[in-house]
Amino acid sequence: MVALLREVRLHRPLVLVTNGTTWTDQGLADLGLTDLAHHVVNSATFGTAKPEPAIYHHAAARAGATPDRCLFIDDSPKNVTAAIALGMTGHHYTTPDGLRTALAPLLLG
Repeated sequence: MVALLREVRLHRPLVLVTNGTTWTDQGLADLGLTDLAHHVVNSATFGTAKPEPAIYHHAAARAGATPDRCLFIDDSPKNVTAAIALGMTGHHYTTPDGLRTALAPLLLG
């Protein structure tokens, strides 16, 4: 999955949105993933968590896009539903193959 996300990052802005902790940045560094996304929107530092609309709007702004130009992927159906309600395209992550299919259009350049 990391390789797939790194490929997406070459073609499109990639923003990681997480209901994380104050340790999220250190955890990404420990795993060698600090360059995985262009931006990280962490609820612990942003102050609002998914599925609150503000965090999705902030993530879209970080990507330099309006919500209708964003693909939101999450393993929680309620978070995907919230993104769709804001005009984003949503994908409920359940399998790597499903994610590859959802991301394929973004890899066309």
